[in-house]
Amino acid sequence: MKAWLVLLAEVFGFAIITLILYNLLKIFVLSKVKVKYWTKWVVLAIAALVFVFPPIMGHNLVGTKWQYVQSGIFVLLFLWFMDLMGWTGGQRVDKNKEVVIRPKAKPNRVKNKEKKK
Repeated sequence: MKAWLVLLAEVFGFAIITLILYNLLKIFVLSKVKVKYWTKWVVLAIAALVFVFPPIMGHNLVGTKWQYVQSGIFVLLFLWFMDLMGWTGGQRVDKNKEVVIRPKAKPNRVKNKEKKK
């Protein structure tokens, strides 16, 4: 098999596994975490550290399985940051949409009027 097909399969498999893992984490873990305004920037800073730290320390992860672990952690943290910033396109609320308040139906009023007559 050609080397580029193997690389393409690895990248495609990595992307599928990472997106499935992120969606599971988003449902079961990340949605339960209360995030303040400044916390999202901490998530981005941690993602940047995960991305930059191994080369700075002189660790060569290329060609090892740890390369996928580091990349996966970075992608998960970056996707979480994008979700916290609202850039993922999920659950957008139209702020210009007017809210129409309708009165609640009160069925007892009709019954009481019939009894009084």
